[in-house]
Amino acid sequence: MNKDLTAIDDLKEEIPIHWSSEETGDFLQNFVAKLQYLNELLSQNSYVKETAKVLNYIIKDATNSTMVLLAGMTGTGKTSLVNALLRRPIMSHNLKVTTAVNSIICFGEKEEVRAHFLDGQVATFDIDKVELFTTLDTSSAQILREGLDFIEIYLRNDLLKMITLIDTTPLHVSGNESAYIKETILNRADDVFWIFKYGQKIEPAEIKLLEKLKGNNVIPIGILNGIDLIDGNTDVEISMYEEQVSKYIRKVVGVSAKEASEAILEENNEKWIQSQMDLLLSELEKTANNHAKRLSYITERFLHWLKRFQTEIEIIKEREPYFTSYSVIKGYVEDLENIEIREVEQNKHLVELVSLYEKQSIVFKEVGTLYQLLKEINTKPFSDKHEIITFKEQAEHYLSSVREYRKLHHEYDVEYQEIDKKHRKINGMSLLKNIFGKRDEDTYFKEKIELLNEKQQKLEKEYDLLKLEEEKLSNLFNDTKELLNQVVQNKLASFSKEFTTIEFQRNSQNSKIQFAIKKLEGFDSIVEAQSFIMKFVNDYVLLDDFIMSKEEKKQLEHTLEIIKNANFDYQTYIDQYQQASPLSNNKIQSMVAEKNPFYPLEMTVDDMVAHYEEPPKLVKINNQ
Repeated sequence: MNKDLTAIDDLKEEIPIHWSSEETGDFLQNFVAKLQYLNELLSQNSYVKETAKVLNYIIKDATNSTMVLLAGMTGTGKTSLVNALLRRPIMSHNLKVTTAVNSIICFGEKEEVRAHFLDGQVATFDIDKVELFTTLDTSSAQILREGLDFIEIYLRNDLLKMITLIDTTPLHVSGNESAYIKETILNRADDVFWIFKYGQKIEPAEIKLLEKLKGNNVIPIGILNGIDLIDGNTDVEISMYEEQVSKYIRKVVGVSAKEASEAILEENNEKWIQSQMDLLLSELEKTANNHAKRLSYITERFLHWLKRFQTEIEIIKEREPYFTSYSVIKGYVEDLENIEIREVEQNKHLVELVSLYEKQSIVFKEVGTLYQLLKEINTKPFSDKHEIITFKEQAEHYLSSVREYRKLHHEYDVEYQEIDKKHRKINGMSLLKNIFGKRDEDTYFKEKIELLNEKQQKLEKEYDLLKLEEEKLSNLFNDTKELLNQVVQNKLASFSKEFTTIEFQRNSQNSKIQFAIKKLEGFDSIVEAQSFIMKFVNDYVLLDDFIMSKEEKKQLEHTLEIIKNANFDYQTYIDQYQQASPLSNNKIQSMVAEKNPFYPLEMTVDDMVAHYEEPPKLVKINNQ
């Protein structure tokens, strides 16, 4: 089987079906109802859009009246013949411009034109726009026809209740002396009426095409137009044409579209009889009433369509979007054990990250003194910042100076208390800041006080230096405070980034799988159609009522076997994926941040400054 979709349109109907039952009407109605349900399934998936489109044509043609294709070489008067059959000039009589598009003329209560474009779009126009698509030779009309596939012309006409006419573009002879009818149009016809023109030579290319049609079991009725031009015996002339094409034509009927048109215009019944159009109408009626043949052909088209569907379903798994989507879900499920191990490790890392985030967010929460602050900024990430290091060194020196000052102050206080204690013992009173030194024992106190005042002088000097350090440190504090808060926020942001990365990895994987599942579920309708076809054909087509040869039946069964063996097991992997309850962690970062708000450093300069006593005053000695 050729798996190239571009070749599908070239498949021919090769399975002739023979019927024994005369009760074809009900069967055809039921048959079409089944096809309509099948088409509804396939229309849900854009991947098989073209295949569904072909099936839709089969359904539409089966519900229309019998479809008769009118074909002929350029100049045979096909357009005039169509107008005569319709008894109105619906198609243009412009002899200089040939029909530019295949036209399907069918019955409709509302008269209009529906243009079917190659991209699948359908546009509706008023009936007076027929020439725009068929014969109008303007640049705008030519542009419009470039993307056109075919048109449908809906008319209120009793003849069209019985038959639908397919007016093809005239057959032109190409460089290799062959003529061509568009396959998609030819395949829609229940019967073909081939138009010749009296006095016009039958081209070898025309014979080749008729021979090709016969090879596909298509044997048209021949219509010899222009019998009004015959001078001699009409029957003899018709017979001569019939002899040339007897191998490929069922029979030849002679008519005069010219006389028929004149008869309609003049309301001349005698001229209408002369035109022999009633013979043509009689043949059309025979075709319309041959229900068994029509049912056979509709069924044949469906079986041909099955070949197309077989080709589609064989290659679906090899093409996008199925291939990638299936690979994604299958790869995930088959690697589920390793994925779970990675997720356990990832969860451990998440726990560590959460702990680090919690600690970092409250690092300044209880900090209220310079000592507590230094304790925190001696650790990372603060110890990596030059500005913070400078502040830290300054603060440590300041605290060291405070300690030294307090120590010196304490020593002064101890010595003062000892001298004071001794002075109370001797003099019965505490040491005064201003004492007299008249007595001999005062000499002792004088010496001690002089030593004490030396320490007092040193304390004053240290006090002044300490105040200078304090001022310098205060000037650094506000900028350092802002930087410290920024460092913590940056660290929290880095943790958040890690959370986001993990979220992204997991969500990306889940999104990728969810997208794959969505794409695969789009093929559910095809899987359902596959199952429906198997039951429908087995229960409705492979019956004894169908008289098929062994080879024909074998071909059909082979087609069904291929369709059946197209195994779509993606649902199994989807079920396994959903049972595994994959992690999502869609909001882990926001949850951690909400639970652990950042507490900034809120110390002030006053909180930073150490508390210590001022230096004592000098003890003065009055020697008078």
